[in-house]
Amino acid sequence: MQTTALRPDGTSRKPILFVRRQYSPFGGGEIMLDTIAKEFRARDMAVAIMSGDWPASEGIEFIRCTGRRFPRAWRARSFAMAACRRISQLDPAPALVQSNDRLPCCDIFRAGEGVHAAYLAERRRLSKLDGAGLSLSLFHKEMLRLERLTFRSAGLRAVIAISKMVADDIRRHYDFPADRIHHIPNGISLATYNVALRDEHRARVRAQLDVPPDKPVILFVGSGFTRKGLAPLIEATATLESLPELWVVGHDTRMETFRRLAQKRGLGNRVKFIGPQKDVRPWYGAADIAALPSVYEPFGTVVLEAMACGLPTVVSTMCGGRELVERFDPALVCNIAERDGLATSLGRALQHSRSGETAHLVRQAASQYGLDTMIDRTVSLYENVLAEKRREEAAAAQRI
Repeated sequence: MQTTALRPDGTSRKPILFVRRQYSPFGGGEIMLDTIAKEFRARDMAVAIMSGDWPASEGIEFIRCTGRRFPRAWRARSFAMAACRRISQLDPAPALVQSNDRLPCCDIFRAGEGVHAAYLAERRRLSKLDGAGLSLSLFHKEMLRLERLTFRSAGLRAVIAISKMVADDIRRHYDFPADRIHHIPNGISLATYNVALRDEHRARVRAQLDVPPDKPVILFVGSGFTRKGLAPLIEATATLESLPELWVVGHDTRMETFRRLAQKRGLGNRVKFIGPQKDVRPWYGAADIAALPSVYEPFGTVVLEAMACGLPTVVSTMCGGRELVERFDPALVCNIAERDGLATSLGRALQHSRSGETAHLVRQAASQYGLDTMIDRTVSLYENVLAEKRREEAAAAQRI
């Protein structure tokens, strides 16, 4: 580590090191980490990021670290080994290491991707055939191995669970001490995502797509359509009597598979594949409701963004963001394994959207998840962990 930031009195301080294997401009985990790092820096905290690739940001040191990219099964493990080796060589050593990837040498693990063991369990519940294939997968075996090493690491002082669901999954699958699991949900700028986006974008976006102002529109935002539940969403949309449109914002390598499914279900032009968007706000402003019926979703920042914009949002029981949705209407949380459950929840959300009071009530539910609240709670956790670490180091020095 080549540089350390200085305190106002000129003394050096060790930076907090954030670790993430790679960067994607559309990745929810990457966007959240980038936001946290910048917010820490804005509060005059020393920050560094270790990754294979990361966009330059003023005042944040970038430390390049890469593992083997191929084969896929060894990718995460290779990066973890390379990162731990690189961290051990840093001089001065970082004050704390927070990893957003499974990493056996971190002080704090932010479980932004949830618990892989829980994800596999849900996949098996939904499909026995799918579950059999997962059991044979070398990739999933390696991910579980790395996850076990991370949670069993003697140096792991705290885990950030971004939802109550994830906290429960960690305790259930790894018997990790409850007092070291800290529930800190994702947060967003409530000023950036707001109900005024409807007046700003609705008419223009709908005119561009030749969609009437009164046509019901369901919005899906996410990449990796299978895990995010697009297939059951298409199936459910096809059964709704209100004949809504479904707008799909995001990317998937199997895009044509989902196009064919939409055509097979008779949806025709009622499903519009928008593609990935750097700014999703116009689409929130133009839609009536949002849906994220994921197979497994640790939180789903999309849920928070949509609800901050006043959109009733439908999620699966395996979406961590359900804790937010339930603040508005628990009936919008559904079990996607039940044939009619998703369609019923979508119909209820569309009914909500026709009420003039809904946007305010949905926004009110989301107001507890502001960015400042998340950052304040994260900083408080870091201060406590750092103080604990310093006490242990001082006690060890006295024993020498």
